[in-house]
Amino acid sequence: MEWQHDVNDLRDVSDVAAERRAAHSMRRKQTGKRKFKFEIGRVATPEKILDKMEENRSFADFYWSSFGRHCLCDWGNVSQEDKEANDQAIKSGGPLFSSYTHPVEHWTICILTEADRSETAIGLPEEFDLNEV
Repeated sequence: MEWQHDVNDLRDVSDVAAERRAAHSMRRKQTGKRKFKFEIGRVATPEKILDKMEENRSFADFYWSSFGRHCLCDWGNVSQEDKEANDQAIKSGGPLFSSYTHPVEHWTICILTEADRSETAIGLPEEFDLNEV
């Protein structure tokens, strides 16, 4: 799976990004008392997703809910075969892919944690090459 954005498309170098990362970190701590089932590494979110989160509280809640579900091994709207592959990848190593669709707004978010657990990318379906997952 290739993340199709240039690193510069992610806001890791701006002051605004530092504020967002701090809020992101705080929110991650607030996702519940349940422990994540695997290491998530660095979280990469494209700027357009971050902007949409700022503009729309409902979308931000959906983002965090999807992220929490992924970290707790609820793989969302992927096939049974993909769910089983993810469950096996937890044990043996391998990429973890999930997809979530909002039941009312029909937004979809995809999440990919790299096999080495160094990064978790969160984005829209068109930002992922789903043939490689």
